[in-house]
Formats: sequence, structure tokens, C-alpha cells
Amino acid sequence: MRLRCRHFAVLPGLAAVAVFAAEPAKPSLDSLVKNSPFGSATSPGAPGMESGTLEFRGVIVDNGEPLFSFFEPANRQSQWVKLNEAGAPYTVQSYDPDTQSVKVLYRGQPLSLALKRAQIIVQAAPPAPMPAPGGAPGASPTAVVNPAAPSADEAARLAQVAEEIRRRRALRNQGASPIPQPQIQPTPNSRPAAPVQVRP
Repeated sequence: MRLRCRHFAVLPGLAAVAVFAAEPAKPSLDSLVKNSPFGSATSPGAPGMESGTLEFRGVIVDNGEPLFSFFEPANRQSQWVKLNEAGAPYTVQSYDPDTQSVKVLYRGQPLSLALKRAQIIVQAAPPAPMPAPGGAPGASPTAVVNPAAPSADEAARLAQVAEEIRRRRALRNQGASPIPQPQIQPTPNSRPAAPVQVRP
């Protein structure tokens, strides 16, 4: 009897050891943070993104006066401002057209921003169309079946309609010549019609 009690006392201890041994070691998240699978963060010295809170998106010249477009990613708003314009959230102090960069005073901090370049993403070509079922791979079909083509019964009906149209046109063309009117036969109880007088 004592032997059984010892087995029951040992079993929970073995189960606890098995659970802790089966638990995998926790991976270090530092390497995941440094090498994100979603792409790398833009470095602070990258052109056009020195601030991260403001982006220089464009410049146009209207009536000899340059206008600058700025975008704030935090609140997703953009605005066009003039050079040294008062009352704007950002003041453009200078613009260099050769390097396409501006010096901006934004929330009391001087920033130097380069024009943000558009990212061109090349998409893969669409896949080639699949061959028709039952056809040899790589072989092009020689005849294309038109699903809207009339059936044999419909074709016969259309031929009859065309023939009837031709027949009626022929009768109409004969209408230029006098068509003989059917003769009315007098019946034995009928009287002859009175002559009609035409006045000039």
C-alpha cells in the first residue's frame, strides 16, 4: 500500500517538471525591433524626413511668387504657404531651387527639409491566361465559339423572316402597277347601285 502512495506523490512533481521543460525559451525581442519584418524606419537624416512631423511635398510659382506645400502626417493635413508668410503654422524662411530644399520655422523650431520624392512601385505583370480545358498546353485555339450565336432553330426562323420580308417588298414594288381588284358578283336578291353623280 505504501508503494502506491509514493507513486502518487511523485506524479505531480514529474508533471510540473515536464510542463516547465516543454515551455520554449522566450526569444529576444531586441533583434525583432532592430530588423522589423515590416520594413525599416526612416533614419532621421534622410532627405525630406528630417523632422518626421512635417514633410515638404511641393513647390509652384504663381505670379512670380513661390508657394510651398507642407504635409503633417500626425493629423493628415496639408497646406500651401508663401515665402515668409505670417499667420501660417509654418514659416518658410528660405528656399534653394538647386537642391529643392527649404528652411522652415515650425512650432518655434528651425527645420531644413528637402522635397519628398515619390516612391515608384513597380507591379508584377499580370499572369498569362489559362489555356482552355481539354486543350493542349501552349496551343492557341483555332476557332472561337460565340456563346451568343443563334441555334439551328433560331437560324431557320430568321431565314423565314428574311424570305417573308423579300416577298412583301416584291409585292409592294408591284403596287406601282394597278392591282386587280376582286370582282363582286351580284346576288339574285340584290339591286343595282344607284349611279353616282360627280359635280364639277
